[in-house]
Formats: sequence, C-alpha cells, structure tokens
Amino acid sequence: MATAVYGAAYHRADEATADARHERHYGRQIAELERHHASPGRRLLDVGCGAGAFVRFAGARGWDTEGTDVVVTEWARGAGVRLWEGELPSISFGNTQYDVVRFNHVLEHTRDPLHELRRARELIVREGLLLVGVPNLAGLSPWLKSWQSRLGLKTKRWRHYAALHHLWFFTPGTLRQLVTVAGFRVVHWETPTMGRVRSRRTPYGALLETARLGSVLDLYARVD
Repeated sequence: MATAVYGAAYHRADEATADARHERHYGRQIAELERHHASPGRRLLDVGCGAGAFVRFAGARGWDTEGTDVVVTEWARGAGVRLWEGELPSISFGNTQYDVVRFNHVLEHTRDPLHELRRARELIVREGLLLVGVPNLAGLSPWLKSWQSRLGLKTKRWRHYAALHHLWFFTPGTLRQLVTVAGFRVVHWETPTMGRVRSRRTPYGALLETARLGSVLDLYARVD
C-alpha cells in the first residue's frame, strides 16, 4: 500500500497549508482539544500527517507538534517539525510521550486499527487525549449514496466507500466500541460538516450537525 497508494504523488504541494474549510475544521478540533485538555503539556503527535497542514496549523496556535506517515513527504518536511516514517506500531519513540495523539482520516486506512490505538495509548500521558476523525458511515450523505448505488442511480456505484484505500468503515457506535477496547474513555463526539463557508455553517450543515448525521465523525477520548 505504501508503494502503490501512498507514494510521492499521493499528497500535493497545495495540501501543505489548510484551505478555508480545513482551517475551520482544524480550528474546531483545536478548540475541542483545548476544552478537554487536562495534562500540563501541549505536545501533539499527528499520525498520518500527510503534507503537514495540521502540524503547521496547530504549531501556529502554540502546540508543540510532531508527525508520522508511512511515506514522509517533502511538503511535511518543510514544516520544520520532527517527523517519523512508518506505521505507528513499528516506530520506536524511546521515552517520548504526548499530550494528544491525533488520527485524522487515517484510522480507516490502517491494517489493524485496534493495534494502532493500543500503541497510541502507550504514547499518551496520563490525562492526555486521543482524537480520531473518520468518515461517518451513519451519516445522511453516505446513506443516500448507498441507496442510489443499490438502485443503479449513480454513474460510479459505491465510489463513496473509497475502497481502494479505505479498509475499515465506522459508525459512532463501532468507533466508540473500538476506542473503549483500546483503553480509552470517550469524552465527546460530533459529526462536523466540511462546508466551504469560512466563518459560518449553512442551515443544512447546522441541521446535520445537530442531528449528528454529518459525513465526518470526530471522537475525543481520554486514557481510561
């Protein structure tokens, strides 16, 4: 997978900095982390850091950021932070620990999500936080697209599953169960919408978020 999917062409130069909608989403994640943050430090490990947009964003807001990826890109190296190459369970961090470990649209790509989360638990300090963001299989849009695929109404049926590189699929219930088995206690979850409006949500997006039917699932948990 590292060679066939996640090679040098997987990330682009324009992904090195957050666009308007990612700025809104990243800002929301940082605010939520800070709301639940209990440990004294602000050291954050971004697993699957890609082109480095989030490590730059969080670093500019006072977090001491580091990142990992199966293939570390030149764009991420340009962020000037410490980077680790490889799958998280295979990386030796020595005695290094983190106040936050973040998997943002990464866990669904991994070979063994439970193994990844158990390794993350070893790396997180007491009172530290885990953030997992994944596509929400229970969201309204995936549900509608699945029915369109079943009825033959989509030109590219089932494309929304991104099955080439998405190996796992999560609902709020299954993700909660997974992180609990890995040794975490869920403190918050939500389904933010990734709209294109910089400063406000659309009424449709606000409705989806209130009903927890958005296409993105963000879950925050503490070491149990």
